[in-house]
Amino acid sequence: MARILIVDDDDGVRRVLRKMFERAGHDVMEAESGDAALATLVGPGAPDAVVSDVLMPGISGIAFYRKLAERAPQLRGRVVFLTGANHDPDVHRPIEQLGVPMLGKLDDLQLVVDAIRISLLRRTTG
Repeated sequence: MARILIVDDDDGVRRVLRKMFERAGHDVMEAESGDAALATLVGPGAPDAVVSDVLMPGISGIAFYRKLAERAPQLRGRVVFLTGANHDPDVHRPIEQLGVPMLGKLDDLQLVVDAIRISLLRRTTG
């Protein structure tokens, strides 16, 4: 059982993802912002994988990812971005350059669970 951190400013999205990950047998942590999520990345109870929104108030998902890569490099290959703007080139191009998977909020959210499951099979580096 892995600990999954869901970072999204939308309560409804977090609630749906929480239920899906819990049904898949995972522990779930939630953060309503990138800033709040940064505090959970290291130490006891740190997540094993992260699902992050891209467009959030405060720091964006991309800025959050860059800080995550510095603070918890073992998580770099265990992040999946989720956004409602996945067809916007200004959103998806920077994410593609980072090499991080991105899914749309209007896609089947089971894909997010599957993407995290695959990311958990990767060896961590740090």
